[in-house]
Amino acid sequence: MLFVEDVTKSKDFYTNVMGQEVAMDINNINIGFTSGLAIWDNKYATNVIFGRQDIKRNDRKEFEIYFETGDIDALYGKVARIESDIIHPIKTQPWQQRVFRLYDPDGYIIEVGESMSEVIKRLYGEHLTIDEIAAKTSMPKEAVQAMIENA
Repeated sequence: MLFVEDVTKSKDFYTNVMGQEVAMDINNINIGFTSGLAIWDNKYATNVIFGRQDIKRNDRKEFEIYFETGDIDALYGKVARIESDIIHPIKTQPWQQRVFRLYDPDGYIIEVGESMSEVIKRLYGEHLTIDEIAAKTSMPKEAVQAMIENA
């Protein structure tokens, strides 16, 4: 559950940019997505939890929300077009997963990465052997083999 300042803006961001599907919308105060993520109007939530709205919370966003996508380039292009607050462009992590990070409308860090099955398929498509892929990704050889067979 994320406490947000503007539910409409955050709902729009998570549905139209991040591809989340709304499962529940309670009077535009509390939005639940099919993925399990939920957003709640900050003032309303603070009042429900603490009995008043003027509670000062720590403004630091000390966690990140993680999403996987099958087409990281397309999603990055979409994020770039809406002039989101991008932390860094797509880069390859040491385990070969391509990711980018951005801030949502309330300053929460979002990491978007290609799924590890996509990583394995990409590396296999680059003609790496199963042993080479396992070494580069730090994944067990058996898991790499299974992902290739199920691709």
